[in-house]
Amino acid sequence: MKISDVLAISGKPGLFKILASSSKNLVVESMIDGKRSSIPGSLRVSSLSDITMYTLEEDVPLRDILKTMFDKNKGKSALSHNSAPQEVKDFIDSVVNDLDHGRVYASDLRKLVQWYNLLISQKALPFEEEEEKEDDKKQTAKKPDSKKKPGVKKQVIKKSPSAKKAVATKTTKTAKK
Repeated sequence: MKISDVLAISGKPGLFKILASSSKNLVVESMIDGKRSSIPGSLRVSSLSDITMYTLEEDVPLRDILKTMFDKNKGKSALSHNSAPQEVKDFIDSVVNDLDHGRVYASDLRKLVQWYNLLISQKALPFEEEEEKEDDKKQTAKKPDSKKKPGVKKQVIKKSPSAKKAVATKTTKTAKK
């Protein structure tokens, strides 16, 4: 499974897999209970590939944090997200260096542990590597030169005034009394 196929939906617990998408909605499947539902485009939806965590130096992508958690636990579940807040904080601090606790709340840390355990139970970790499309690689390699060549001018064709179309005028009738 790719990390871009896993979503977090505002107001809904857990994580969701994308099954189908259109311009107005998404069809997703809950990773908790397997129920499928249609999500309107007006809800706030975040792909796990777009989520980062604040540190004192720079933001760390969630992909890197989940991989580090996977390596640290040797592919097994972590402590429960319902553990004492200090235990959860200590566990995350052992995984993420210089976590900015002023901007990352205890609820965010519990959610991270819950998501990790959910992904482990679904055998979704480690994520597959995202690959660039072949077309994208070719387009970036062969960009056309958009600069004008010196000495070449674009020819401008001007129309004569007689070539304009005649404009029809509307006449109004006055009502007789």
